[in-house]
Amino acid sequence: MHNFSPVTNRGSSDVDVPAQERAATTYNARLQQEEAMIIRWAQLWRTIALSAMEKTLFPYTHYIRALNLEDLEELLEDSKFKDKVSTMFFKGGLSKCKKQTNGARGRLDAGSISNALGEIITRSTPMVEELSGKITNESLLRWIPRVPRLRLLSPWYGGSLVGAGPLLRQHCHAFKNLSLWGWNHDDADQKFADFLNEINPQTLESLEIFSYSAVGPESFLALSCHRESLMELKLNSVNETALKSLNMLAGCTNLTKLLLTDGSNRFIDLKNAHKDVFLETVAWLRSCKKLRAITIRDFRGGQDLITPILLENDIRLTHLELKGYVMADARDFHQALSNQPSLLELHLQGDSDEAGEGGPVLVESLSQLVNLTDLRLQDVSDYFTDEMIGRLARSLPKLEGWYTSGWGVTDTIWPDIARLQSLRRLDMAATSRFTAEGILDFILTLGTGNKGLVLAVMMGEVEYNLSDEEQNMIRDTIAARVDGRFEFQLQREADQKVITAHMCYAMTATTALTAQNTLGVHDIHHIPPAFVGKQIDACIEDIGVDVVKIGMLASAETINIVADALERHGKPPCVLDPVMVSTSGSQLLPDSAIETLITRLLPLTTILTPNIPEARLLLHHANLLHNFTPVSPRSVTSSYDL
Repeated sequence: MHNFSPVTNRGSSDVDVPAQERAATTYNARLQQEEAMIIRWAQLWRTIALSAMEKTLFPYTHYIRALNLEDLEELLEDSKFKDKVSTMFFKGGLSKCKKQTNGARGRLDAGSISNALGEIITRSTPMVEELSGKITNESLLRWIPRVPRLRLLSPWYGGSLVGAGPLLRQHCHAFKNLSLWGWNHDDADQKFADFLNEINPQTLESLEIFSYSAVGPESFLALSCHRESLMELKLNSVNETALKSLNMLAGCTNLTKLLLTDGSNRFIDLKNAHKDVFLETVAWLRSCKKLRAITIRDFRGGQDLITPILLENDIRLTHLELKGYVMADARDFHQALSNQPSLLELHLQGDSDEAGEGGPVLVESLSQLVNLTDLRLQDVSDYFTDEMIGRLARSLPKLEGWYTSGWGVTDTIWPDIARLQSLRRLDMAATSRFTAEGILDFILTLGTGNKGLVLAVMMGEVEYNLSDEEQNMIRDTIAARVDGRFEFQLQREADQKVITAHMCYAMTATTALTAQNTLGVHDIHHIPPAFVGKQIDACIEDIGVDVVKIGMLASAETINIVADALERHGKPPCVLDPVMVSTSGSQLLPDSAIETLITRLLPLTTILTPNIPEARLLLHHANLLHNFTPVSPRSVTSSYDL
C-alpha cells in the first residue's frame, strides 16, 4: 500500500499525457477513460474502508501515512460518481455510511459520508502522520487518540479544534504542523488561543490559515508559546483587528517563512494611521534573522513593510513576493532589492507607473540579482521596453522561469533571451510585435539546458498575428529542438468572435489576461486600469455602443474605472459575467475587489450571469448567504441550496 494513492484527486492523469495525444483522443474514448478512472478511485477508497473492517486479505490501513478525506469528498461530489459506481461503492458493509442531504434532489452528503468512513478507517491506522479533510469536532476528538504518530493536522474548519488541544498534548507528541481553511466565528480568536496554549509548548513548527478567519490578537499572543519552534507562518485574508495587532507577533523571531495577505479590502493603512503598530511590526520583522521567504499580498503600503527587511544585512532572503503595491510609491523598495543578491525567486505585482519613471530604477536593481532562477513581473513591467527586457536577460544568466509584460516588444529581444541557457518557461505577457522568423531563429539557438521549454506569447498585436501555418511550424520546431511547447494569443477576447457570429460589430477593451489550460489558471496579467479606461473611451466615442458585455476585471481599480466609464457614457444596457472563480477552482478576483463590484457595477448591470461558486461569493459578501463554504483551492463543488 503506497502512502499516497496513484489516483488521488482524479489521478491527474492528463498531466503526463502529451497535448497532441490528448487532442487526438476521441470524445467517447475520453469519457471511457474518465469513467475507468472514477471506478479505480472509488475502488481504492472502498478497499481502504473494507481493510479497516478486516474484510481484505492484507491490512492495508495499517500502513497508511497520509489520510486525506478531502480527496474522498471530491470523489463523492464528482458528477460521474453515480449509478453503478455509487452502487458498487456502498454495497455490503458500507451501506450504513451512505447519507444524503435533506434537499429535494437528495444528493449525497459528502461531508457526513467522509466522517462516517473516517470513523471506520481511523480505527486501524496507527501509522498515520497526516490527517486532513472536513472533519467535524466530534469526529476529531474521537480520532486523535487513534493516531499517536500524527504530525500534520488540517481539519478545514477551525471550530473542529475546540477541545482537541489536551488530546493532542496527551496522545500526539510528534504533532507540529497545523493548517486550516478558515474560522469565522465571534469567539474564534479566544478559542484558537486556548488551543495554542493547550498543546505542548514549543512544538508547533508551521501554521497556515488559507482563507478569512476571525483569528487575531489573542491568538498572536498565544503563538509566543511556540516562539522557539515556529518556523513557518502563513496567514491569508488577515482581518482588520488582526492587522492592527501584527506587532503582537513580536516574540516569533525564529521564522524562516512568512506569508501575510490583507483581508480588510486594503482599508488599513498601518504606516500612516497606526504608526506605533507599523513601527513595532517592522522591528519584529527585522529581528527575524532566519527569515528566508516572505510573501506580502494586497497590503496597503506593503512595500514599506518589506523595505527595512531588504536593508538588513543579517537577513538573506531566497524568496520574495509582493503583490498589490503602487509602483510610483516604491522607489525605495525597488532600490533596496539590490541588497538581497541571495534571492532565487522574486514575484512582483502592482500598479504600473504610466510615467515610466519607476521602470529604470527597478531594472537597475533587478540586474544585480544575479542568482535569480524565477522572476515574475506582473503589471509593474507594463512599460518595459526591448532594451529593459534585454538588459535583464543579459544580467540574469540563471533564470529558469520568467514572466514579464512590456510595451511594443519586438524580435530585438531574442538574441539576449537566447543567452539564458537554463530557461524552461518564458511567459511574454507584453504587447508584442514578434514575427515567425524571429521566434524560429530564437528556437534554433536553444540547447540541452532549455529542454521542455514552454514559450507563451500572450498579447500579440493584431497587426502581428501569426497564421495557423506559422504557429504550427513554430510548435513543430520547438518540439523537435527541445521537446518544448509554444502558446500564442492575440490581444483580444474570445467574446469578439461570438458577437461577430451573431451579426453584430464587436469592439473590445482588454482588462486582464490569464495563463491557463485545462488544469487551471497559472497566472493573471492585469492591464493598467487607466489604460482600460482609455480603451473604453476610444471605442465608444468613435462608433458608439448599444450593449456592453463585461467579463474579467481582476482588480478593484479596474472595476472603478469601468463603472466610471459606463456612467460617463450614459449607462448603456450591460451584461455582467462576474469572472471571479474559474471552473477549475481558481479564484480570479481577490476578496478586496468583490465589495467594489457589488457596490459599483451591480447597480449598472442589466443581466448578471455568475456560475454557482460566483453566485455564492456574491451572496456571501452581500450578507445574503448563510453557512458559506469558501471555494476549495482544489475543486469547485456545485451547490443547489441557493
